Amino acid sequence: MNFPTKKEFFELLYQNKEFCNSLGQVMLAASKLESTLRIFLINQGHDIPENKATLGNLVNILKKNKHLSKNGEMHFADLKMQRNYLSHSLYDLFNDNIEETILPRENLVPEDVQVFAEKVSGTAKNFLGITKIIINEIDKSQKIKGTMILL
Repeated sequence: MNFPTKKEFFELLYQNKEFCNSLGQVMLAASKLESTLRIFLINQGHDIPENKATLGNLVNILKKNKHLSKNGEMHFADLKMQRNYLSHSLYDLFNDNIEETILPRENLVPEDVQVFAEKVSGTAKNFLGITKIIINEIDKSQKIKGTMILL
């Protein structure tokens, strides 16, 4: 079997419209999640300047103020790790600058691009699913005053 090199596989990802669309969807869904979390926290009485409304900062504020269960903390830790990995580490993965963790880099075939695209698309759906839960909690918090627990 003829395996592309790691750098060739990165180029296959780069050229694949479905993978790039999925990656763009993750970034847009993450942005929507951050904005929704900020609204939730503001509604809960927290002052969140726009320049501090990064996913990591928002999750820390949620944890510090007991808005998350342990399960919620795990969900947000996973989402943050996945988003950061997709945003900052793909090129490093295929350049051997980081260890293999979330995605493989060895013995990949061109058809694996489709698998990567499906995994990334699933990540975007996870972000949107969590955002929907938060929007529901915001709606509830409009009716009920007090500290809300998201997840």
